Amino acid sequence: ADHIEEMKKEGTTVLSGEKAFKLHDTYGFPIDITADILADEGFSVDRDGFEEHMAHQKKMGKEDALDPTVAWDYEGYTELEGLATTFTGYEMTVDKGKVIALYRESLASDNSVAKKTFVDEITEEVSGIIVLDQTPFYATSGGQLNDTGFIMNDSFKAIVTDVEKYNDLFLHYVTIESGTVKSGMEVDCVVDRTRRSNTSRNHSATHLLHKALRTVLGEHVEQAGSLVSQDALRFDFSHYEAMSDEQIAKVESIVNDEIDAFLPVSTEVISINDARETGAIGLFDQKYGDDVRVVSIGDFSKELCGGVHVANSGQIGAFKILSEAGIASGVRRIEAVTGRGLLAKLNDAEALIHESCAALKTTPDMLVTKTESTLAELKEAKAELAEMKNAEIAGVSGDLLAEAEDVNGIKLIMRSFEGQTIDDLRKMSDEIKAENSGVALCLAAVNDGKVTFMISLTDDVVGKGYHAGKIIKEVAKAAGGGGGGKADMAQAGGKDPSKVDEAFKVAKELFS
Repeated sequence: ADHIEEMKKEGTTVLSGEKAFKLHDTYGFPIDITADILADEGFSVDRDGFEEHMAHQKKMGKEDALDPTVAWDYEGYTELEGLATTFTGYEMTVDKGKVIALYRESLASDNSVAKKTFVDEITEEVSGIIVLDQTPFYATSGGQLNDTGFIMNDSFKAIVTDVEKYNDLFLHYVTIESGTVKSGMEVDCVVDRTRRSNTSRNHSATHLLHKALRTVLGEHVEQAGSLVSQDALRFDFSHYEAMSDEQIAKVESIVNDEIDAFLPVSTEVISINDARETGAIGLFDQKYGDDVRVVSIGDFSKELCGGVHVANSGQIGAFKILSEAGIASGVRRIEAVTGRGLLAKLNDAEALIHESCAALKTTPDMLVTKTESTLAELKEAKAELAEMKNAEIAGVSGDLLAEAEDVNGIKLIMRSFEGQTIDDLRKMSDEIKAENSGVALCLAAVNDGKVTFMISLTDDVVGKGYHAGKIIKEVAKAAGGGGGGKADMAQAGGKDPSKVDEAFKVAKELFS
């Protein structure tokens, strides 16, 4: 009902695919039911747009449930066979390593697709990949984004922009800032600690969030994907309906309570069977080795995870849910921030408050009062405007009857209006039909380069076999549009306002 009222005010006749998808996602309305309800009110729905949104969200849900794939095809790169990288990043962010393979990035023959060529060295200002025998750099996996930082020694300095995992290897995407890196070199690895710390906060927060969701919503909740960066976290989970405001507040409160408890975060590598017996949360139907890494946050959370975490929950600082929405059938998504991310959102909100105060010429402490008084004044002004408009419509209605054409025994009224809404046309129609019979109205409202048509018939005209919904399709088609509706009332949009007269000719022919 809210969407229909909004469409009436805007003068639109087609519900967008995005809004149709939100109705489906929030309330579970099948698209066919939505279309039927709209048709009864003289509106239609953008089915193609709806299907595009549905397909996009399903694709996102499916992709996010999987680990990111590597950025290039390693098949045929025999240089990597038998090599492995030891990850030391759980314990340290600064470490040494040895270069065991190098790839230089270069353009393909068509100057478009980057190719990787196995080389012995990479020089200054060239991009490539460094493979080490051991590294503290975390590679993107399990939803957690990679570390960044530097790999260097006395001969070169490389900026690490991305890290991917391929089998047992960690591949460091780099740009050589200075010097030359050669295969076999001993190097120093320095992880960006700020990025690592912020990412770790968000990752540990997803574990607390997961358990809180299961506590509030039920044990059916399972992780369906995640994305953890230094700026924010995104957590997808299985659930059959939108969360209420009370449920969101409860989940948020539980997570912050566990943060305030400064719970110790510990890890252990145990057999997968022991992990099951301890009650650890994990997708046990996926492929794991004989041993798995279990991350525990106090006695509150225990989960299978290969990611990097804080030392205790208090280091997360604070947790705030920004949004909760559906992304696919039976899959919901929460976006949230922690630590400094929360401060950034608070600063944004504060800036918005100050902008609002400037616009309303008031102070933050008087913002609500000023807003309420402004809304009251606006409501009063709208009421006065509505009275003036109703009086104008009443006058126009009389004029319309006077200029009606007699077509096949029917009083046919055709008129185009500038600046009137479809709701205004409905009022004119209702007023005329309430006191007259044998009337057919074909009205058009032109606004912002668009036109909306309305066909309205009195009951006796409908009784003669005329159908407003069928007539409107032909009328709107003349102006490059389409629509439909009921037998006595229908409306449709047109793309070309200059074709209004041609559309009226079509209407007159259909009644002749």
